[in-house]
Amino acid sequence: MTRSNLERYAPLAGIVFVILIVVAAIIGGETPDTDDSTLSVVRWWQDNDTSQIWANVIAGWSTIFLVWFAGSLRVALRRTEGEPGRLSVVSFGGALLMAAGLLCFASFGFAAADVADDVPNVAPAVIQTLSILSTDFFLLVGAGTALFMIGTGVAVVRFGALPTWMGYIAVILGIAAVTPAGFFAFLASGIWILIASVLLYQRGQPSAAPSAAT
Repeated sequence: MTRSNLERYAPLAGIVFVILIVVAAIIGGETPDTDDSTLSVVRWWQDNDTSQIWANVIAGWSTIFLVWFAGSLRVALRRTEGEPGRLSVVSFGGALLMAAGLLCFASFGFAAADVADDVPNVAPAVIQTLSILSTDFFLLVGAGTALFMIGTGVAVVRFGALPTWMGYIAVILGIAAVTPAGFFAFLASGIWILIASVLLYQRGQPSAAPSAAT
């Protein structure tokens, strides 16, 4: 694939990210609650170890496409924002934190599933701890989502790399990401990324570029 094709299709990485996250969620299903007994938690991970390993591996893969999309978005924001490009940097930095948080979730879940069958060599309390971390380790994702959405939203509203309404929605989602509604803000940000991916891709089509004569 040529460099021009890579640049043209790069924004669609956001769509791949969302698809992989949805697939991981479907495969993984609902994990144990944090207040479940140690015995029930260990049994659950033992019974679902294979599906959980695959779900968390796929979730880990998704972060590659999230960062790739965020890189494309940063380029679009930077072009309209100009120097010093502070908002585009905040947006990209937030996406990196978001990806790191998702990798932590996936890593804790993968570890719990991987060692679940090693009881009693691995203490049941260890599996329960990993299970809790794979469920409640959300602050990093929340902070990343907030920076990603707010940085992007303010840049869009001020400089117009995307439709203005996309900017306002991004700011709202970013604020909500650090509230008790943070999980739902993260889910809604997936829809935002889908729309942004399509819009960025459409704006990068050859038909939108100036002609050679011009």
